[in-house]
Amino acid sequence: MTHPRAAGAMALKDKNLAYFKKKHPALYQTALQESFSRLTLNIDGDTGNVDLWHNRQSLYQGDAHAFADNEVAAYKENFGPGSSIATILPPRPGAIGFHRFFSKRMHALTDQIPDDADLTQNYTIPDFYPMIVFFGCGLGIHIEKMIRENRILNVVIFEPDPEYFFASLYVTDWESLFREFERKGNKIDILVSSGGVAPPEVSSPALWNLLINYGPSFPLCALFYNHISSEPYNPIVKRIQGDMHFFLNQWGYYDDEINQFNNALHNIGAGVPPMSYNQIDTDMPAVIVGGGPSFDMRVEEIKRHRDKVLLISCGTSVHSIIAAGLMPDIHVEIESHMLTYDHLSKIDQPEFFENTLLVGALQLPPQVFNLFKHGYYFLKDSTALASMFGTEDEIVHRATPTCTNTGVAVATHLKLKSVFLYGMDFGFPEKNQHHSKNSIYFSDKMSDSIKEGVKRNLEKLVETESVHGDPMYTFPMYNTSRMSIEQLTKHRAIYQKTESYACSEGARIANTEYLTPDAVDDFFTTRKDIASTKFLKALKGTPFTQKQMREKINKLGAFLTEISRSFSVCLNSLKSTEPEDVFRVCHTINLNLLQQVFPKYGLTAYFIRGSIWHYLNIGCAHSLSIENKASRDKFITEWKNNFGKFLQDLPAHYDSITSKQYPDSEDPWVRNDIVSNEHLYAE
Repeated sequence: MTHPRAAGAMALKDKNLAYFKKKHPALYQTALQESFSRLTLNIDGDTGNVDLWHNRQSLYQGDAHAFADNEVAAYKENFGPGSSIATILPPRPGAIGFHRFFSKRMHALTDQIPDDADLTQNYTIPDFYPMIVFFGCGLGIHIEKMIRENRILNVVIFEPDPEYFFASLYVTDWESLFREFERKGNKIDILVSSGGVAPPEVSSPALWNLLINYGPSFPLCALFYNHISSEPYNPIVKRIQGDMHFFLNQWGYYDDEINQFNNALHNIGAGVPPMSYNQIDTDMPAVIVGGGPSFDMRVEEIKRHRDKVLLISCGTSVHSIIAAGLMPDIHVEIESHMLTYDHLSKIDQPEFFENTLLVGALQLPPQVFNLFKHGYYFLKDSTALASMFGTEDEIVHRATPTCTNTGVAVATHLKLKSVFLYGMDFGFPEKNQHHSKNSIYFSDKMSDSIKEGVKRNLEKLVETESVHGDPMYTFPMYNTSRMSIEQLTKHRAIYQKTESYACSEGARIANTEYLTPDAVDDFFTTRKDIASTKFLKALKGTPFTQKQMREKINKLGAFLTEISRSFSVCLNSLKSTEPEDVFRVCHTINLNLLQQVFPKYGLTAYFIRGSIWHYLNIGCAHSLSIENKASRDKFITEWKNNFGKFLQDLPAHYDSITSKQYPDSEDPWVRNDIVSNEHLYAE
């Protein structure tokens, strides 16, 4: 006969499974695949005390509820109201560049930040928790206690070992906890590994992709709760804390979005076709060239096998390729800035523009496409343009942050079976050897903007490891670029079963095989010359018509009008300037964005997401940084009015920009550089 306590635990497990089956089917499937193997759940039939054993070790000293009481009390002692936490700097006057439609409103708002605001990255925890990330679900008792005894807006539960989640189904009433928490307008997510214990290199990116949807609470006020002080979570926490300082720089904002959209409309209006990849020869080897200094060391092997490869130049690396007496088959570009046009216009080889195919992001300045006889656009991921002008199969993933990434991303998108990476050093042995000696970075043609960029980078050098195990210098941007390429090479190896060969003498690139010059020669010994002309012609897709383009313009305009009204309603519900009220209104706006806008409009929401998050971040950060109530009242009122006016003016500004006929050679937005002609972009 089953003991009543055991029967109750099994009934609770069934209740939880029924809930997850309906509300979280993926989590339900994970639970169905689990059983007790390393863990043992003990429920005392007399006292009702619960304990969990890992192999032969008790995790809760015989009483999980008493353990949770003590652990929660200790956590609140360190991270309770009034305690100090250090996260990210609050927005401050002059921190936002340019003075365009969105950014000039940011300047006007941040200029109103009072002198008594604390502009350090230290915040005092208020009498509520904007966000808590629980590392380890255990039996769930500590999570339930924290949620029921405190006011928390956002909860994320992270468990890389699904057996612990399986055990919690017998102890914690997850259904009641989730329903009650969400009924209050809060948000709760649980991330559990499936198919066994997930190592940090797998679980950390998955957690990051979940956390980045929680702006502004993450990264502004996200607290981490490490259950049982588990050591394996520490590297994940450290990585997230390091990455969140760069997170804000990736948000983007409306000024950039509308500029890129305007460029895209000029290109589509001019009849630039999309890149297609139907019926292409994927067996064709591709050499992809970055601007690293080792290109000079190994260019001769490219020359020896030039007729056997598809040669792809990336951004400014084309200058080194042409200087070496080579001409690329494909040239890729990603940046919507006029610097792209500036560096290409300095090439005095008509053959390059006549015979090389430009594969550029749709948002390139139209002058760039105009330079080339043949040019196709591609759609990069995480952009409104991708949703508006393409399907999922047509989107190129991980094409940023540099043109080098673009080259590898395009080759991966085309599923080319063998790619050889040259000049992709992502590091350099000496501080003055950061690019090929024949690149634009060492010529008298280098612009002042590029010079300033190099100078800033040299002030932030970090060390990394070379392909030969030696220490090297690198820029933070190069490191980010290399890590992104490593995700592409991993995808190529695991999912495409294609090969990636590192032929650079710089930093080690994971998921690639390093080849010496002799090994490269051996590879191509028996290879035949390729038919590149046929391949390039096969990449041409069908361009949009003017009518189709105008339908897309009108659809995005309707979207902006709708969400401006919706967010305005949320904003106007703010009744006080107390931090919890400000956070809750911002929380509601973000929930609207995540649960209403993105499901309905998909990637189109990226057009406005960054700007919304910047406003939410400013409001929440300074509701905490300004402790004086009178000063806070004044600033939060200004924030609400400024934000509301931006939402009100947004649709009309969009219409004023997109009402022109495309292409329009007189459009000042494509005739002048933004940085030196900001007055043209203000309204």
